[in-house]
Amino acid sequence: MTSSTSNNLPTAANPGPFGHVQRKNFVFPDNFTQYNHGSFGAFPKVVQDDMLSWHHYAEKDIDRWMRRELRPALADVRARVADLIHCDKDELALVTNTTMGVNTVLRSLSFQPGDKILQLSTGYASVDKTVRYICDTYKGVELIEVPITFPMTDQEIVDKVENAVKAQQQLKDGSRIKLAMVDWISSVPSIVHPVKQLVEMLQGYGILVYVDGAHAIGQAHVDLTDVHPDFLLPTVTSVRGSAVLYVAKRHQDLIHPTSITADYKTGFENEFGWAGTQDYSSLMSIRAALDFRKQLGGEDPIISYTHSLAVEGGKIIAKILGTEGLTPQDHDHQIGNMVNIRLPLKNVNHPKANAQYFMDTLMDRFNAYTPAFKHGEQWYTRVSAQIYLELQDFTRIGEIWKAVIDELNAE
Repeated sequence: MTSSTSNNLPTAANPGPFGHVQRKNFVFPDNFTQYNHGSFGAFPKVVQDDMLSWHHYAEKDIDRWMRRELRPALADVRARVADLIHCDKDELALVTNTTMGVNTVLRSLSFQPGDKILQLSTGYASVDKTVRYICDTYKGVELIEVPITFPMTDQEIVDKVENAVKAQQQLKDGSRIKLAMVDWISSVPSIVHPVKQLVEMLQGYGILVYVDGAHAIGQAHVDLTDVHPDFLLPTVTSVRGSAVLYVAKRHQDLIHPTSITADYKTGFENEFGWAGTQDYSSLMSIRAALDFRKQLGGEDPIISYTHSLAVEGGKIIAKILGTEGLTPQDHDHQIGNMVNIRLPLKNVNHPKANAQYFMDTLMDRFNAYTPAFKHGEQWYTRVSAQIYLELQDFTRIGEIWKAVIDELNAE
């Protein structure tokens, strides 16, 4: 946390060090604006340069790097992330991406007939498929999917999940919910969930909780002295191929890497400290990503600016389209730095109304892109706010979407 107060933090109206002046720190061409860092990220030049420097450094003496220097270097990365999210570095493992993280946990845990896994219908697709793979692999293991259709209040989300848990308890057939998969911030639609309430409620029923935190850092204050999941997977603005898996110490004897090495059963830190012969420069770039964030003032100003930009920018797009966002009016806290705006299609089942058509049209005709998705029988787009964007960028993407939808409505 920084010493900044809410009175002097940057906002969409007063960007301070943010906005278009930050474009110089990224590699975007002058004629392109990135509106979708929510999918694959957008890392700064200095982070890319740092990754390349580690790559070159390793090649100068690969034995020295791999055999003597790598593990201490990765331990330092874990220590820096631990300082950011307030946990013990020995509770963290470095993995290549969020998909690897969820596979690590789900494929390490042992499931028995009668075990069930609970997840929300708005969970990330790869997480959903991994859960279904586990249910297909283990005889007698079943999925409980809680249907979620936004807009919903925080309490409605918690109540709906708890009602599913209570319904399972009433079966009294010897089955149980062993594990629950919860988003800190869901992907599509992008909604900040009441994660603390969900974790505490689920654990109160004796259920293990995996929190998908892929979108959390930079949109929310991740503090593991306040929220206590069993497992958590966050990412930072490092080079792709780098993520962090949190495993509470009480569960570490259960969790092993998806690729078993000679360090099997030598302890959690050792097992995850060496993933075999590979390029570790992406993982090392996490240090530069964290340094870059500190140079901007830390998490408070980043979150303040991008949240304000998403809220105000979303209003601009909604006004242009004549529609609305996907959160209740008094629930702006459900918006991180990604905002969902309804697309005013007269016929939501128009034959061209599909994600591929929208992507091709935006990319080929307008050199822009925000993902379109269907939720609750309506089409929405998710627009990501970032430190290099300003309100006028939201006006532009709103006008682009208006042109695309007006054309379909005229057919």
